[in-house]
Amino acid sequence: MFLKPDYLIKGDITDIDIDMLSQAGIKGLILDLDSTLVVPHSAALSTEAGAWLERACERFKVAIASNNKDEVYLDQIRKILTIPVVGKAAKPSRKAFHRLLSDFGLEAGQVAVIGDRPLTDIWGGQRAGMKTILVQILKCQKEPAWKSRVRNLERVFIRSN
Repeated sequence: MFLKPDYLIKGDITDIDIDMLSQAGIKGLILDLDSTLVVPHSAALSTEAGAWLERACERFKVAIASNNKDEVYLDQIRKILTIPVVGKAAKPSRKAFHRLLSDFGLEAGQVAVIGDRPLTDIWGGQRAGMKTILVQILKCQKEPAWKSRVRNLERVFIRSN
């Protein structure tokens, strides 16, 4: 099975053009958490990601769907963000996406899922009928070599045409 995100960003989330999304009819964003918005297990938002998120929240309905199961960590995230955070999302399951879609009061085609993992974020968003945006991990993030190899292997499933 090959996946094709609607948008393939060569940089991280901060390189996504908010105006372009708005012009494309997007009204809601569902973001992955770890490696997409924050460095994993840090519960800290970089200045750049925070500024991008603030601009996004001015234009769109925004929420987090994370596979992270650590409620203590997720509660720390909830304290620093002013948007809904759904943990234990079990992506690529559609359940969390449908829940947030209902909360947004939008149609699936009006929402984009943004994440760094093709087999969870992109596939899950596609299964829910949403637009998908694949980003690289945060520029400020350092990743172990084994994790980079797994991430590169996952990207083999991306169709580039």
